[in-house]
Amino acid sequence: MNRYGRPSGWEAPPDSGPRILLLGASGFVGGGLWSHLAPRHPVVGTYATRPVPGLVRLDLRDETRLAALAADGFDLVVHAAGLVPLEAAEADPALAHRLNVRPVEVLLDALRGTAAKLVLLSSDNVFDGTRPRYTEADPPSPVNVYGRTKAAAEDLLLAEGGHLVVRLPLVFGRGPWANTFLSRLAAPTTPARTDLVCAPVYLPSIGPALTRLWHHTGVLHYGGADVVTRFELMSRVQRALHLPTRVLPTRGPRPHADCPRPPHLVLRSTRHPLLGPGLDTALAHLAG
Repeated sequence: MNRYGRPSGWEAPPDSGPRILLLGASGFVGGGLWSHLAPRHPVVGTYATRPVPGLVRLDLRDETRLAALAADGFDLVVHAAGLVPLEAAEADPALAHRLNVRPVEVLLDALRGTAAKLVLLSSDNVFDGTRPRYTEADPPSPVNVYGRTKAAAEDLLLAEGGHLVVRLPLVFGRGPWANTFLSRLAAPTTPARTDLVCAPVYLPSIGPALTRLWHHTGVLHYGGADVVTRFELMSRVQRALHLPTRVLPTRGPRPHADCPRPPHLVLRSTRHPLLGPGLDTALAHLAG
């Protein structure tokens, strides 16, 4: 194995395009990206605590290691790592800043003066959910700690210029290693809110979309074609996969939950025509 965890003698596929560093490749979204990118491009992926063969261990708080890895001649640095659970960020704002904002500062310092582009995966939670839809022209208005850290990270990257923010909504599907979404349907009952609306995007569609969008700079949105409530989404996934859980309609936050959630998050783009597949198409693929 070489120093990045690739088998010795590994070679990139022919005509493989940019050399990519994928931070957070062991996660749910990062794993989906890895599955698409690794067979097609020379990619170095990282994990934090969940070892995955072929990936390199990296703690985002190890700033020296993060900077050295990022500056090692990559064309693209795709940043899909950080503290994601909204409740965890709300409970520990300092940790959320340390994992979601500070690494972007380190990466920008490391890449400054190089030709490398940083692609930051961000979130629809940078908005407050009071509008029917959000485009790239709408100013961020976060209502929770997670959204505020993602907005702060975006500000750093956009102030630098030449880099790209891709905002994503709720992502659903089956990850190669982390099944964050399907784990929500693992219990005998699954509460799902009828008052939270989103345009969810299917995980396997993100990699192909990103390869069509990463030549852009600034901010881009990539959302799913269908607009549904959380209850509708979870119910349709449950039926498509014949899962034994019972999806229960709920309104409002769970008891003792103190993390504000934007009620209506629909991402649309004025800069490109891409949308994730409709639910019927995505669920047929997921169940196939």
